[in-house]
Amino acid sequence: MIRALRARNFSKRPTENTPPTKPAPKTIRRTRSRKTKKSITAAKLDAEQAKKKAQKSSQPVRLNVVFYGDSADVEMQDVASTSQQPTIVPVMLPRALNQPPICEPSNEAIAAATGLSYCGQPASFVRDELESSGPRSLQTLCSVVTQVDNSVLPKELAVVVNDLTASDYPTHMLAVYAPVSKRPENAPASWVPPKTDVKMYPVHSLFMAAHCAKLGPFPPSPITSVESFPATDELRTVILPVRPLCLPSPSTFPSLLHYFYLRRSEVLFKAFFPCEFSTDFVEKCMSEEEIMKLATHIGKTFNPNVILKHAKVIHGVWQNACALGSFDDELWMAIDSAYEVIINALAIGTGNPRAVYVAKSPSPPTQA
Repeated sequence: MIRALRARNFSKRPTENTPPTKPAPKTIRRTRSRKTKKSITAAKLDAEQAKKKAQKSSQPVRLNVVFYGDSADVEMQDVASTSQQPTIVPVMLPRALNQPPICEPSNEAIAAATGLSYCGQPASFVRDELESSGPRSLQTLCSVVTQVDNSVLPKELAVVVNDLTASDYPTHMLAVYAPVSKRPENAPASWVPPKTDVKMYPVHSLFMAAHCAKLGPFPPSPITSVESFPATDELRTVILPVRPLCLPSPSTFPSLLHYFYLRRSEVLFKAFFPCEFSTDFVEKCMSEEEIMKLATHIGKTFNPNVILKHAKVIHGVWQNACALGSFDDELWMAIDSAYEVIINALAIGTGNPRAVYVAKSPSPPTQA
């Protein structure tokens, strides 16, 4: 399992017969002053951003998107050469994607995922501790293969770990599926709901528990009690419990899952945008200048259909984050900034850049 969690002030150095050290009051006071000032500034910034977001959320964005049949995957300069007749479809999108009230994962859920090594540390501490081991754990996940019988959902599944140097094995398999379709009002008596498509994902329960406040405790797994697996020259097969997980957008779950392990906004931006993005945007993704620079490039380069598909991806990740109760700050910064880029790009691409601006806000800059 993941290595034991320790408080940051944990020390292996013996303290017996060690004389106490005198504190430095002036340094402590200065540190507290800086922290307090920083906290106040951050709180004001958060309040200002929340106010702007609430103003944006009050009105939807209405755009007319031109569809050219099979040309949805080509760039804008290729659209004029298509022989198919265009179809204008009105599209209405939310101006902003609101964040639900913040809550943290329960101690019960984290304790079930960590086993005996958990001593009541908060979820934020657990996420920080996992960040260093995330890339290696994700590498192990990507090496897992299994065979699934689609006719029935098993309670446990045998998986093969192809990573011979792995020490932290996945603890569970998630069976991810979409909500079952409701029966239409005028459906015939012979109507049956469509077959549910289920995708299997190996996970470490601790990564999921630390990031997902609404997920609840994972069932016991034989892997949880194992401190680490020794390196081996042969492939190892392990039995993992299967946990069903209904999500609004199963297709976008892999992007969110990878973020849980890596905690890097670039992981999400690669799924959110149809093109490369600059390092400046990653570092200053909430900057209006960087947002409009990328939005203008996307809006003038790609067909609105392509941009609309990426808006759907962002919306899907947002839905899943809300459903799971994921409130990591960088996750929400990535969602907010990417949606702002895409919705501005869509407005520019459809020739209506003013559509994204709400009442009482400054006039948008004139597009060249």
